Amino acid sequence: MTAKIVMKKICLSFLYFLFGYISIAQSDFILLKKNGHTVKTMFAGSPVTFTTSLRYHSGLINSIKNDSIHLLEYDVRQMPTNLGIYIMDTVANYHTLIYYKDILKIINEKNGFDAAASGASLFGGGLLITTIGLGTWIFTKSGERYHASPKLIIGSAVLGAAGYALLKTNSNSYTVGKKYQLNYIRTK
Repeated sequence: MTAKIVMKKICLSFLYFLFGYISIAQSDFILLKKNGHTVKTMFAGSPVTFTTSLRYHSGLINSIKNDSIHLLEYDVRQMPTNLGIYIMDTVANYHTLIYYKDILKIINEKNGFDAAASGASLFGGGLLITTIGLGTWIFTKSGERYHASPKLIIGSAVLGAAGYALLKTNSNSYTVGKKYQLNYIRTK
């Protein structure tokens, strides 16, 4: 190829990139705020998961126009193959229009360590061991084989309380209302 053709391709690629960047930069967006501070920004091209009064929505935002979110949702299901094994397959996709004030709760999908799930496990385990320990402590006599010690009961109650605190402080959803507000920002 000649240098002229290469320069032409580079210029066209740059113009295509610039046009895409400008068109994305001028779309409307929605801010989730807590006490005046932005917690999450939703804009065209970003994945989002939330609930409305009617149902649960999860998908990719196509655009945000006229106070509404144009959402592309995928219906992914387990489908059997000819070999008798199951694979995840996209059955259909849906274009959904949602008014932004209909959003009740936004789910924040976290990657990595999930402290809320660990807190739920600690809470459940601590509650279970505390209940069984109290039952054996009350209904058996001291010195018998299955008599639970007070140290076990207190320790499991402390673990359950720590799990409950971890579960409540690491919630993965934002309930729109008193604490969190949605603000629609029009750019044009």
